[in-house]
Amino acid sequence: MKRLFLILSLILLSSNAVFAEKLPIKIAPAENISTAYDQIELGDYLKFKVVNDVYYNNQIFIKKDTPILVKVDFLSDNGWVSDNAEFDSQHFITKDATGKKIAFESNLSINGFELLKTKGNRFAQFFNYIGSIARGKEIDIKYGIDNPIFTIWMNK
Repeated sequence: MKRLFLILSLILLSSNAVFAEKLPIKIAPAENISTAYDQIELGDYLKFKVVNDVYYNNQIFIKKDTPILVKVDFLSDNGWVSDNAEFDSQHFITKDATGKKIAFESNLSINGFELLKTKGNRFAQFFNYIGSIARGKEIDIKYGIDNPIFTIWMNK
């Protein structure tokens, strides 16, 4: 029985999933993203872009500015008493440096309150922080003005 357990343990430890390398991919929105006025719905694909070149085995695996589609898997509107809007995603689609389509899963969660940290004038954001106590913040990313960067991980 001990030998069987040892053999099964060795098989599990030597599997590819255990030793898979995780590549960090930094992404930024490539379009306006807002939960105000029901602009985002469950199942939508949002456009992002890769911020930096992604290397694997000392070669460019995904080029900078490559579009990446992010599927909205969970969506929560804002509400009263600091109930901030949020969306989660686990499904991503992009292309590698050779143009081959890649679909992978990772975790990405974007919260309206957390986005306040990425806004421009910090002093002007004081009122947004205070206002979020009564009413939670919407997700409101203006392309070209706001520059939040998110990190997702790809198993390779």
